Amino acid sequence: MRKKLTKFYLMFLLSAFWCCSIYAQSLTDVQGVILDAKGNLPLPGATVMVKGTSRGTVTDFDGNYSIKATSNDVLQISFIGYKSVEEVVNGRIKIDFKLEEDSEQLSEVVIVGFGEQKKATVTGAISSISTKELKQSPAANLAVTLAGRLPGLTSIQTSGEPGRDVTQLFIRGQGTINARSPIILVDGVERDLTYMDPNEVESVTILKDASSTAIFGVRGANGVILVTTKRGTSEVPEVNVSMESGVQTFTRLPQPVNAYEFATLRNLAQNNDGLGNAYSAEALEAYKSHSDPEKYPDTDWAGLLVEDFAPQQRINLNISGASKAVKYYINAGYLNQGGSFKTEKDLNYDPSFKLDRYNFRSNIDMQINNNLKAFLNLAGYVEKQNAPFSVGTASTGQGGSSPSVNILAGILDMPSNVPGPVSPSGAVVTVTELVNPAYGLLNRTGYRQQTRNNTTATFGMEQQLDFITKGLSAKAVMSFDTKGTNNLNASKSYIREIQVIDKTASGRDSIYYKNFSDDVETPLNISGSRAFQSFSNFQAYLNYKRSFNKHDVSGLLLYQQQKEIINEQLPYNLIGVSSRVTYAYDDKYFLEFNAGYNGSEQFAPGNRFGFFPAVSGGWLVSKENFWNVKGIDRLKVRGSYGKVGNDRIGNDRFLYLDDISVSGGGYSSSLDQGRRIAINQLRNGELQWEVANKINIGLEVDFLKSFELIVDVFSEKRDNILRNRGTIPILNGLSTNVLPPVNIGVVENKGFEVELNYKKAFSPDFFVRGRAFVGYARNEQKFADEPLLPEDYAYRYRQTGYRIGQNFGYIVEKYFDTQEEIDNSPVQIVGGHESRPGDFKYKDLNEDGIVDQKDIAPIGASTIPETSFGLGLSTTYKNFDLSALVQGVANVDKFYSGRGTFASGQTNYFDQHLTSWTQERADNGEPINFPRLSTEPSPSEKENSFFIRDASYVRLKNLEIGYRIQLKGVANMRLYMNGLNLITWDKLPSKNYDPEAANGLSYPLLKVYSLGVNLKF
Repeated sequence: MRKKLTKFYLMFLLSAFWCCSIYAQSLTDVQGVILDAKGNLPLPGATVMVKGTSRGTVTDFDGNYSIKATSNDVLQISFIGYKSVEEVVNGRIKIDFKLEEDSEQLSEVVIVGFGEQKKATVTGAISSISTKELKQSPAANLAVTLAGRLPGLTSIQTSGEPGRDVTQLFIRGQGTINARSPIILVDGVERDLTYMDPNEVESVTILKDASSTAIFGVRGANGVILVTTKRGTSEVPEVNVSMESGVQTFTRLPQPVNAYEFATLRNLAQNNDGLGNAYSAEALEAYKSHSDPEKYPDTDWAGLLVEDFAPQQRINLNISGASKAVKYYINAGYLNQGGSFKTEKDLNYDPSFKLDRYNFRSNIDMQINNNLKAFLNLAGYVEKQNAPFSVGTASTGQGGSSPSVNILAGILDMPSNVPGPVSPSGAVVTVTELVNPAYGLLNRTGYRQQTRNNTTATFGMEQQLDFITKGLSAKAVMSFDTKGTNNLNASKSYIREIQVIDKTASGRDSIYYKNFSDDVETPLNISGSRAFQSFSNFQAYLNYKRSFNKHDVSGLLLYQQQKEIINEQLPYNLIGVSSRVTYAYDDKYFLEFNAGYNGSEQFAPGNRFGFFPAVSGGWLVSKENFWNVKGIDRLKVRGSYGKVGNDRIGNDRFLYLDDISVSGGGYSSSLDQGRRIAINQLRNGELQWEVANKINIGLEVDFLKSFELIVDVFSEKRDNILRNRGTIPILNGLSTNVLPPVNIGVVENKGFEVELNYKKAFSPDFFVRGRAFVGYARNEQKFADEPLLPEDYAYRYRQTGYRIGQNFGYIVEKYFDTQEEIDNSPVQIVGGHESRPGDFKYKDLNEDGIVDQKDIAPIGASTIPETSFGLGLSTTYKNFDLSALVQGVANVDKFYSGRGTFASGQTNYFDQHLTSWTQERADNGEPINFPRLSTEPSPSEKENSFFIRDASYVRLKNLEIGYRIQLKGVANMRLYMNGLNLITWDKLPSKNYDPEAANGLSYPLLKVYSLGVNLKF
């Protein structure tokens, strides 16, 4: 029996092997490329199926495919927006396809507020990018990847700290002194994009004018960013795996001078003040020669405490697919970002800066029956951020706090002639002037650990109502988000010591260390805190879309309400109704009306709701019969006008209520138990939202088959801006700090955007794409209720008539060369010691013989860039691809002061101080890059035209090179390397600072180099 079974199994295996061999021999590899018939461009993601089988694949980024088929098989090619085709293999091993556009499918291709629109019919100012562009950047923050990619959007990264890489976003500049950031919607719900995995994003769209934002009503004045996540599309299940590993380093870090240079400059400063040398000639020579490093050390504190490179890794896995009933997209991602400060390795805790983030997303679409469909989006992240405890968190000045502020201050303050980092006993070395040495703050104070988690859920259903009237549908969407934060603080004290050098009777110096301030070493003290947020949103839609011969009509009616609860605070509520009506005739003439009627609990009952309408129109001139302009393929003009609101008018809530309390004690205590009534702030019962009246005129031109030019000119007048009065008489009886802010501010904002796009396929193996744009927006404060300064002031206003963030200061005329010149010049009363040779001579603008605050003048531009620009290029040749992004800003000035810039009042010096003013340098005509050094407060180190500097820059933001490899069993394999913030060109005289960063003490921005692989199955 056993022999019979063995014989049977052997015959079965041989037969199966023979059948498989015959089958394998009948299958051949069929390859080709799928192109757009009109533009001859590759179509990535097109589906290729063998008809009647489950065998299939999708095209890669270049439109290439490879599939096994027999000679008699039929290939089915399909792609969203194009007509499907079928073709018999008929023995061929290479078959190329060109797909024709399907006008019916292409009717909805542009994301707009709470919906989609046919691209040709859009009358508003809208720009968007796809996931491919976002993934070219190795940045840990999704907001950082938007810089230089969208006309009208300015992205400013102010910190590079892992988990706190703060990024400011502006759409068309600033229109208010209050909240200026746009609202962000992810799949139609207000959420944060900072922590999203770029792999789960399908596109990012910005809405800029009234036509596109009026539907958001009271919240749309600052513009809107729409993030659309990916969904399943391919009939063939697709698996993508991406792994990326890289290193990061600071773009720039202030570098203090060495010990010899420090001692030389300290001598110079003291001699300038008549104090004599701080260091002898013998000491200077010892610092220079390094002959006695114990007594005359030369410590590179930045080198000791800053890593050359820190690691960064990103891993992503996503699965997607589609059938007739269900579409799915599932994504999981992991990001690890190390810190760039060196920490001790033998501690029993980890004080390093680092971040671990886990992302997930699941988007499911279900076609329940012919008329009913539903979707469920689940997403979220869990991240753990670690940092030293330091001495507490200090404000970054940009809406965040970080221990890096104090650590960087310690690095920049510590002179190179201080030994360290530790004494022979292991204590942290410092000097008398520095209570908080950077080495101790970084390593010996303990650690902070913050764990953040956010879960978002959205469920929706859409019912076709054709039984009522064709084209009518209803949709309901419910969302619920939770966000939790857990803070763990583990702090301790540590021993600090200072070096002491005593002369002995033998003439040899005695060098020892003593306790800085009776310090003791303590164990970790553990404490913690928690925070919680919840957010709920409900939306109910009624949609209508219908075509009648040459007439296309659509309509939207939306009801929305949302509630946000932050810890124990009262909920933040928003409720409203929005609508949109569009009409198109013969695909040539377009008209659109948008409106939002909604309210906010920020305002008093009876004054909470507002109506915000906008109207827009467009004309596709090139479709007219008379149009016959050679070289211009499409010409469209459009325009919009409307008003939009902004209810984010400050951090204080319920300003329509009096803030009056009963407190104890005081000079006028007249209530029982010695209490009195305290007026904290009076109410403003007429409190309202800001109102932005916006006009936009746009022109779109396609020419020479490969170019697209888009020009927009806009103007905005925003009034009802909430601000404090400045012209209240003193006789009102109350201090100004208890008077309520009122809706009196007026700001005008005007500008333009020019965008040029290029795409051309020179052959199926070689194509080029490019985008260049420049955007400009300048605001002017028309009314600020600012008191007019007296007539003897050179400039009688500080806000009215000027830009928001306008710099003011003294105009530097020259350096004083002699005391005689000082005696014969206007008296400089600007603060600090009296003028001396080498100090700045400021202009006497009002010509009264005195330079004082009356001579303060506007200098340069605003602190927020008025001009932003970007140039993106990508090309593919066979298996190679290359992309680059150059980004920059202009018309921006910043006041540089404090550490890394000033000398007086600081404990250290930097490279620019090496060429400060001296009489010898002035007499010899040598370059002078800094005023006279001093140990006293200097009249030169003020806000002036020398220290208010042009912060414009041009940056090679991204560069990526990739190569695709054909690998058996893998649909597509791509190896790539990319970089972030690679090269920066700017006008700053010193390279101590990155011009984009907030200030010299914020965690520096990062330069990143990465290698990665992407596998598609």
